[in-house]
Order: sequence, then structure tokens, then C-alpha cells
Amino acid sequence: MEAEALEHNDTPLSASGSKTESSSEIPVLNISGRVKPNFNAPRIRRKKKKTPIPEEPKVNPTTFPVILSRILLKSNVPPVVPPKINLEDHTQYLCFLCLEKPATRKRVYHMFITTGKELGKDYEHTRRLYENRKEFKYVNNITVQAICARALYHRVQKKFTDVEWNKLGNVFQTDMVGHRDVWGISDRVHAMRIEEHERLFNYIKFIHSTKS
Repeated sequence: MEAEALEHNDTPLSASGSKTESSSEIPVLNISGRVKPNFNAPRIRRKKKKTPIPEEPKVNPTTFPVILSRILLKSNVPPVVPPKINLEDHTQYLCFLCLEKPATRKRVYHMFITTGKELGKDYEHTRRLYENRKEFKYVNNITVQAICARALYHRVQKKFTDVEWNKLGNVFQTDMVGHRDVWGISDRVHAMRIEEHERLFNYIKFIHSTKS
């Protein structure tokens, strides 16, 4: 009987022991707000964020004066903008107004110098010189860009020995041989321009070599 009573008493003790163990597993209130990492949880691989690269300041004709004034003048006020200059206005041209004289089967070339700004005006002025002269027929224009139009002008006067010049040396005429006579004159003048450029470049090379 005593043995049976002891066996019955073991049961409540083990039950009470299991209650104690289960009570220790009750989560404690987290007052600090810190979250303990769960080391058993599977890791989630995330792509690392790339560090953003700061954009370089954009430099252009508008922003450059402001940037320069910040550096030199320590001011955000840009300097006064200079007046705009169109470089094409100052480009030099050697021009030929091309005419025909059907009665005598001659081609006439009126040569003059101008700039990009006055190009249209000077062509119109030259054309009007022959407007009321019935023996002339306007055909075409030859326009050759040059570094020094006056030098090319004198070179044409010197090299065109197979044509007939007027007294002023600005108008010459040739026989009307074919329809491509105008392009033949244009090719000769362009070849002279290339020669002028080569002479200039060779001179610059010579000056550079003597200085070194």
C-alpha cells in the first residue's frame, strides 16, 4: 500500500515539474524595443545598393561664366555677356559672275572679292551691271572660299594668261567651247586655292622648325 501511495505521489510532482518548465518558456515583455536576431532563420540575399555617383557639373557657354565668376570673383553673378559675332560674316570669298555672249560665242567672268556678310548683296550688285545689256546672258556663279581672297585674286590674274582681260583686270572672257567651260574655270581656281594653302602651311612649318 505504501508503495502504491508513493507511486501516486510521483505523478503530481512530475506534473508540477512540467508546469515549471513550461512557465519558463513564456516570452518576456520587450521594453527596450530591441529585436534579437534569429540565427536559425534562413538568410535572404539582397543586392547591395550602389553608391550613387555625383553628376559632374555641366559646362557650356551659359554655365561657364557663372562657374568662372564663382572661382575668381567669388560671386554667383556672371560677367557681362559679350556681343555675339558670326564668324561666317568675316569669311573671305573670291567670286565670279558667269555670263555668256551668244552672238560672239564668248563666256565672260566678272571677278570680285567679298565676305560672307556681303556675299548676296555683292552678287546682286554685280548682276545688275549687266541687267540692261542685251548681249549678255546670266548663266551661273563661282564662289571660292579663301584665307586671303585678295592674294587668290592676284594669283588668278597672274596665272590666267590664256584668257582676254579687260583694262581693270577684273573681267575676262574665253571662247565658248562646251557646256562645261564654267566648271573648268572653277576647277582651276580651286586648284590655285589648294596651292595657296600648301604654301601657307609650309611657311608655318618652316617658322616652327627654325624656332625649335
